[in-house]
Amino acid sequence: MHQIGILQLTQNLDDAVRGFKTGLTETGLSVQFHYRNADGALQDLPQLAENLAKQNVELIFACSTPAAQAAVQLAENIPVVFTPVFDPVSVGLAQTMAKPGGKATGVAGMVPAAAKTAFIHELLPSAKTVGILYHNTDANAVLEVHNVKAAAGSTFTLVDLPINKAEDLSTLSDRLTPSLDVLFLPIGRVVEENFASVAYYAETVNLPIITSHAPNVPLGALGALVANHYALGHACAAKARQILAGSLPGDIPVGIVDNPEIQLNAFVAANLGIELPPALLTKAAEVFE
Repeated sequence: MHQIGILQLTQNLDDAVRGFKTGLTETGLSVQFHYRNADGALQDLPQLAENLAKQNVELIFACSTPAAQAAVQLAENIPVVFTPVFDPVSVGLAQTMAKPGGKATGVAGMVPAAAKTAFIHELLPSAKTVGILYHNTDANAVLEVHNVKAAAGSTFTLVDLPINKAEDLSTLSDRLTPSLDVLFLPIGRVVEENFASVAYYAETVNLPIITSHAPNVPLGALGALVANHYALGHACAAKARQILAGSLPGDIPVGIVDNPEIQLNAFVAANLGIELPPALLTKAAEVFE
């Protein structure tokens, strides 16, 4: 019976956990899971990781960057498999994607910026000016802004709309001007957790929102091109099986998002007078009505 720890930051990552559990058990492995969830409390993750170590787990599946960092920082030499860490190299979880080096590997959750800009162009072909709303002290958000700027080329004019704290979202009534054709939201907890405010201000000026956070689509974003968390977790299970069979995590390449999925909100599109392209509707993993 293998003893596996699961360290999760929030319930938003339940699908990744399901995929991981399924991937481990569907091949006949006998596994006992030890589950710890911080319910969003970042400060609790180190203690929860310590608690898993006391359960003598053979491996920790860490959902989110902070969870992975807490697991890697344990004094015990417990292998860590992570997802959906946006950029494992920049946060010190891997030396390189091809050979992570330390005691962790996994599957990154970053959808390539070129794919996202192509998605925006296909969904809104007449859009020329894109506002980018992001938390300017969130490393993942800043990285995605950088990547999108590099990928956009001459396709879009990009307008930075940084905020420093959640309260700054109240300024959107003045910052979302008629010159913007679409509002893009990079990854980032502050904006994601206050999406209702963003959606309110965008709706007042009939501005479509493209998000990097799938749960925002049914809540009022027009669409998203996102990683499937279940698939990420399932892919992590394959890496965990390699480790349980004797491979070192540092020798196992970090995976990437191969097939991001499209999510669309037909109700929002109708309210904005936007006709969703048939090709995207056909490819979409989910269309919210």
